[in-house]
Amino acid sequence: MAWARKVTLMTETDYESMLERARKNLPDTAQSSEDRWSLPEPDIMYEGKMTVVKNFGDIVESVRRDSEQILGHILRELGTAGSQDGRRLILKSVITKDKLQSKFVDYVDTFVICGECGKPDTHLIKEGRIQVVECMACGAKRPVKVKKGLKAQEKRNAFSPGDELEVLIQDVGKLGDGVAKIDKYVIFVPGVTKGTRVKIRIEKVSGTTVMGRPVQ
Repeated sequence: MAWARKVTLMTETDYESMLERARKNLPDTAQSSEDRWSLPEPDIMYEGKMTVVKNFGDIVESVRRDSEQILGHILRELGTAGSQDGRRLILKSVITKDKLQSKFVDYVDTFVICGECGKPDTHLIKEGRIQVVECMACGAKRPVKVKKGLKAQEKRNAFSPGDELEVLIQDVGKLGDGVAKIDKYVIFVPGVTKGTRVKIRIEKVSGTTVMGRPVQ
């Protein structure tokens, strides 16, 4: 009996020791989904004068909000027209990826993230006429504060050096550069042929003239 009790005690001690080691060696993937949550980046393409967000459905599912509310907020903030087409968002103007991402981040900060614990595990409720973000993780509440109007400083060129985008080469210029057109912008890309679709990085913007290089 004494031998049996000794074995039991050793087993319990070993178990506790092993459990402690396991806790210390847990990988990052064992963290909670809220700790690992991040907003998907918009996957965009340009069709003529329109910007298409191909993964709008994924963004909607990630933030767990009504797609029409997100759409309305994004259109107001960008000062443009648009609509949802299945899982895509179609904007009737040329918008850069960085600007789109900033608007989605603004939406999340305004309508999703808890002001106390910083987690996205929230929902929207109404208290009188006030829209409130209520956290299901910590129970905190905060009123929704919406920024109004399109900021004047955002009324600038749609493209900036360093932006990456996919374009269709529609023509070839006098110097042999490929020519793409998006809205009012004429984009020159060296080393490409007419009819090809290519991903480029913008190097220079002068008025409505844009110089770009193919991204390898």
